[in-house]
Amino acid sequence: MAVGNSVQNAAITVAAFGVERAIGGLRGGVAGLVVQPVVWAVTGRGPDAADAFIYGTGAVGAFAGALIALPAIVVGVVKAAVDDHTASLVAAARLDEPEAVRGGIFGIDDYSFAASNGHIQAMTIASYGGVVWQHPNGVYLFLKDASDTPVCDYVPRRFRQIYRPLIPLQLNGDRVQWTSARP
Repeated sequence: MAVGNSVQNAAITVAAFGVERAIGGLRGGVAGLVVQPVVWAVTGRGPDAADAFIYGTGAVGAFAGALIALPAIVVGVVKAAVDDHTASLVAAARLDEPEAVRGGIFGIDDYSFAASNGHIQAMTIASYGGVVWQHPNGVYLFLKDASDTPVCDYVPRRFRQIYRPLIPLQLNGDRVQWTSARP
């Protein structure tokens, strides 16, 4: 199983904490929360209304930052694990295809950053002239040529479902007509 995204996520998280610790604690705001009351105690002067307001605003911001940081880390770890799992499914599916085309086979998450579910992305790619198939392991794939253009006439060796343009290509507005089929 691929672990590149998980390793990268962990390295970024550790690096971020290292930088934050180097500049004064888990967060600069947290360091400020500790320093200011010490200054008030040493000088014997408590906060005035403006100081209390500023300190309170900083405390809320630091607290909210801590509340947001943990879920963000968890979401990042989960997303990295999902990306690694998807990459391993794509790698396994490539092995079922001829060696000559393996380098041009991509998961549909490489087609669009805003990829919704596989079925919708598959229809979109087919409507632009590319062949998409769902491998028996569940991952959706498509093939690009050396110029990054989706290939319109490829037939995969193994698939659960295939989405492809009608050949010869037939315009349908600014896209092409397509069809889907199961083996």
